[in-house]
Amino acid sequence: MANVYEGAPDARQSDDPALPVSRFRPRYRALSYDETALHDSLKSAYAEVERLIESLPARRYRALAITALEESCMWAVKELTGERSA
Repeated sequence: MANVYEGAPDARQSDDPALPVSRFRPRYRALSYDETALHDSLKSAYAEVERLIESLPARRYRALAITALEESCMWAVKELTGERSA
């Protein structure tokens, strides 16, 4: 399967930036250039923090830190990719 970020959007992503977004996102709205750049910056920053956390001993608190990091990244991206504010 081709990566959705390479080339044209697949069926999961609309090419309409004004697409109304539901809480359950049956289709994702197209991101602007600035939103895409912010998305990529966020993901890079989270990957760097993940790399640092993974240098800790592999114990319970490290696992909890990774889980919390994953959740934080999810919420940040959901905020970015959700409905645009007026």
